[in-house]
Amino acid sequence: MRNTNLNKTSLFKLTVFLTALSGIFIFLTCACQSSISEKGRESKPLQVEVFTDKFRAKPGELILISAEIKAKKASSSLKVSAELFVPREGAKDFELKVKDKAKGLYQAELRLSQNATEGFYGITVRAVSGSSTAIGKASFLVGKVIGDFYIVSAVSRENTKQDIADYLNSFLKMGGNMLIIHDIISEKAWYPSRICNKSAALGSADDRVGLTLDLADKFGLPSLISVAWNMTQKMPYSERMESTKSILKELWQLYGHHPSLLGFYNYQEGSGTYLASQVREFSDTAKALDKGILTACAPYIDDPLLAGYLAAIDSLDIVIYQGAVMASYRPDNRRCFPLRRTKDFSSLSSGATLIRNKISLSHVELFGYLEKSYAHSYLAGYEDIYGQILSAATCYGPDGIFFFTYHYNIHNLSKKIPEAKNSATAVADGLKAYELLASSVARESSHLALYIPYSDWWCDRWTDCYLPALDGFRRLGMAADVIPFIPPQEEETLPYYPMGLNNEQLKFLLDKNYVLILPDISGMQDTDSLLLKEFVERGGVAVLFGPHIPYGDRFDRAELCGGKENKAASHYRIEVKEAIGRCLKQGEKFVFKSTNFSSWVPTTGRALASFEDGSAAVLINNFGKGAVMTLPVSVTDMARIAPALAKDIIDFALAQRGVKRAFDVIGANEDMDLAMSLFEGEYRLAIVNYRDEAVEVKVSPLHLAPDKFYRLVDLRTGRLLAEKVGKSLTTIGMRIEPNDFLFLSLTAK
Repeated sequence: MRNTNLNKTSLFKLTVFLTALSGIFIFLTCACQSSISEKGRESKPLQVEVFTDKFRAKPGELILISAEIKAKKASSSLKVSAELFVPREGAKDFELKVKDKAKGLYQAELRLSQNATEGFYGITVRAVSGSSTAIGKASFLVGKVIGDFYIVSAVSRENTKQDIADYLNSFLKMGGNMLIIHDIISEKAWYPSRICNKSAALGSADDRVGLTLDLADKFGLPSLISVAWNMTQKMPYSERMESTKSILKELWQLYGHHPSLLGFYNYQEGSGTYLASQVREFSDTAKALDKGILTACAPYIDDPLLAGYLAAIDSLDIVIYQGAVMASYRPDNRRCFPLRRTKDFSSLSSGATLIRNKISLSHVELFGYLEKSYAHSYLAGYEDIYGQILSAATCYGPDGIFFFTYHYNIHNLSKKIPEAKNSATAVADGLKAYELLASSVARESSHLALYIPYSDWWCDRWTDCYLPALDGFRRLGMAADVIPFIPPQEEETLPYYPMGLNNEQLKFLLDKNYVLILPDISGMQDTDSLLLKEFVERGGVAVLFGPHIPYGDRFDRAELCGGKENKAASHYRIEVKEAIGRCLKQGEKFVFKSTNFSSWVPTTGRALASFEDGSAAVLINNFGKGAVMTLPVSVTDMARIAPALAKDIIDFALAQRGVKRAFDVIGANEDMDLAMSLFEGEYRLAIVNYRDEAVEVKVSPLHLAPDKFYRLVDLRTGRLLAEKVGKSLTTIGMRIEPNDFLFLSLTAK
């Protein structure tokens, strides 16, 4: 085998040499036409950079497209052409007009229709001058992405092109609008590589990457190519990054001319902040080829701080957080990663990417292991698939979902396992629900942010503090976002500790009217101490839940909280001292089984509620222009022993930021997802029930005008549920069927 490889390499070198001598460009023609020289963009006589004035666009909006043509020598023969790639439609020529000939600036305006197709739009600009050709790309997103990891190595060896076409047609019919062309190197490179020992012949059916992009061009499927190292030979781990870079450049050289190719996906996965440097190097390499190339990665969730460190990478565009809902070999992980965690992982990712204007996509797993496998195969069943999509649909922030993998688990397994058709039905039903929910009820933030400060050992704290707190809010009938620490610029290099305040993140939290929730945080380093102090001083509201209330180097704890903490002691009753909301009156009491809680003695603050011994159970303190509310009880315990008090506290905090909840939900449990919005006078509410039994809840619309007439409608069926004046529309009993969801709309008539 080794001799065969050497002969192959020698013959290739000889071919290139003879080709250069004779002036006949055989293999190198492909590279020349695709416009990228292996020496890098900076050495080319001709370069193209493409820009759009929007990264996200809405139907009806005007998009300004600019292209800058850089040539070392002026040429009268310069020709510039452009293609607009429309998802689910394909490429269309459009005209770029000269804006500034001396600067090589070209521009065009694109007006999107009101029913513009959802997905990524791609722009490919080609410049030709004499024998030189250059290409530049840009893209923008409209609406939601429905994407799939397409497993190239699993394509049928017989009737290869037809099998690919059948899959693409099936995925389009299902509602798909994007691909990651994945696993392109296995026992061989499934494209004509000059780097890999074994590769597809140019123009053959084994060039599955090329065949796919040809069809993607035609069918209208925006694509990223997954880039790994040369897996056809053994190499030290230390060489894998350089190998990945060489593969990346080769793929751009071969396929950059395809209008459907928008960028590259980093094959390397990981679960800790250690991954950030590798993702940065990969993304920087791609952007050096062309600034308009999209870059993407799909990390795991073990260390939630990774989300913030990935958001800090300027050259990274797309994050697809893998939640591992179905992907564990450990049956006991189901208690950590039930279906509702799809939303929690997605929220963590989008909580970071939104601040940096990046794309976050929810990861939906169509496979299953052990007790989660379906039909004794590597396949997920109906409830698991449908539930994951519903969970993703209720999450604020993500720009769509990505399947792993419709190609293998639905398209391929359907040929062998009849039950896979039931899983396909789950995808279809889930996408109908996703279309209904994601862009309507989940279009607004809850304005409650569970903030994750910088610290060590977050793998444990994520499961011990944050997931229980998220479930506590579920029991309260509320949704909460997750926002992780993002290191400030020039302090994002690991393993060095960040020290400064991230003013970009601070501004985002204040501008979006967030209430900052810290659940059981014992201490904060400089960067987050500054963030919390500045956030409150500038008008923000922070709610600090116990049992641990944070210390910080940059604030005085007693001054921030407005009191001093007592040691933990046994308590059995909480009494309301000051009514601050709609639920409770002064003097109301909550009695519970004796539990050890710390308490507080007010100084500048005041007690809103106290324990039976008179010490403060809820403390509020004005600090600067904002306020801090301190509760030595956890979110989970508050939801259990005093849910009405917890709701009044949250509503009071939201009101300080000018925010109101649309509905109160009584009877919610931790095995649910909720989303609600109040938009242009319409109240909307979605509740997902993941249990195998029906759940009864009571829904109370909040803040209705007493004399206005309202209509309550089931948006799934269009059925009118109630038609009453506001003062009589108080509480409505609703039943949510097993593994199903409720979707309500309330409008003034």
